[in-house]
Amino acid sequence: MKVILLEDIPRVGHEGDVIDVADGYLRNYLEPRGLAVRATKGALKDLENRREAISRRDERKREIAQQKVEELQDQRIVVRAPTGEGGKLHGSVTTGQIAEAAEEQLGVIIDRRDVDVPEPIREIGDYLITAQIYKNVEAQLPVRVIELDEDDERSIEEILEEAAEDHIAEEESEDDTEESEGDVEVEAEEVPAADNEQ
Repeated sequence: MKVILLEDIPRVGHEGDVIDVADGYLRNYLEPRGLAVRATKGALKDLENRREAISRRDERKREIAQQKVEELQDQRIVVRAPTGEGGKLHGSVTTGQIAEAAEEQLGVIIDRRDVDVPEPIREIGDYLITAQIYKNVEAQLPVRVIELDEDDERSIEEILEEAAEDHIAEEESEDDTEESEGDVEVEAEEVPAADNEQ
């Protein structure tokens, strides 16, 4: 059954899309909620008249999503997970846990199916995951996985603050390393020049 979507529906399509759906899905879910209409000749003609307005709304949603990506650029989320010996997790961190942490800590609603974890997260540590915020708009999110410790009374805010301090310290350490490597290169260039003068 061909339908026209009247709103964005996660994992289904976006406003103005003409898609095939099961008759029962249309009757029992989409139509009662005003999310789609049957793609009749009249509805398709009406859709063509509304294309420009749909396109403007789509562009606005994309801009909002892009702003969100910029806001998330320096953010980090923390996931607490139960561990065994040597920092190994019992199982792995799920996309659902990451989506839930993003909503709780950053106020960003991400569908767990839009979270891309390149490899299963099975140890405590820092990871970089990708989340789709809107169609073709993705954000890179640093995730810190820490041990779920019942005695740890730190709030998520305190943990995030510590993570930010660690991140700054790491960047400064990298800058120092680059500077010292640059000094070594300069010295190496100066030695042959001194030999030529003799």
